[in-house]
Amino acid sequence: MMDLIELEISKTQSIRIYLPCKKEELESFDYVTIKYLKEQSEYILYDDFIIAAIRPFKNLLEKALNLELQIKSEYINKGIGYYYNIYSNELSTTYDLSLVDPGENFIVWGTPSHIGIETFIYNVQDQIYIEISPHYKWLDGYPEDEDEAKEYVTFENFINNYQPIDIVAIDKSVAEKWLKFCCEMIEMLKENDKKYSEGD
Repeated sequence: MMDLIELEISKTQSIRIYLPCKKEELESFDYVTIKYLKEQSEYILYDDFIIAAIRPFKNLLEKALNLELQIKSEYINKGIGYYYNIYSNELSTTYDLSLVDPGENFIVWGTPSHIGIETFIYNVQDQIYIEISPHYKWLDGYPEDEDEAKEYVTFENFINNYQPIDIVAIDKSVAEKWLKFCCEMIEMLKENDKKYSEGD
């Protein structure tokens, strides 16, 4: 039976972590799915090992609470995701490894290209933001899958019509609560890993 952890942002927005078992039984390499709930819509943000989700989340929350994740002023209006898409497209077409990745210090979760969503955490002055961004799905070319081909758009069309899924200001108290949750989860995972490895 699936268990659920909900990290509330507002009455209509939250991050949901879907667990394969009870929270107390989790191990580091259990698979979890993380979704962003906005009103009635859900977006997949992550689908992999829990430890690989919680560690970067914790690290970026710590930095954001210390105001260490300031983004360039030109990223503020459109969000980092817009510029990250341009970077990804240039990298896939030019293979120029000297290109600067605008999301490198801010990306918390990513998804496979068939889902195409990236999540960033950053500061604008003394405010913390979480950004949910669509990521262009067809950097490898035109899709072979018939269903996927129906939704195909060129990169130019995608970027000209680009809109972030959401950019949300996070209260400091909410970020602190999330950080506490991450620290507790990491400790619990360590304990469970130790307990289960001793039981083998």
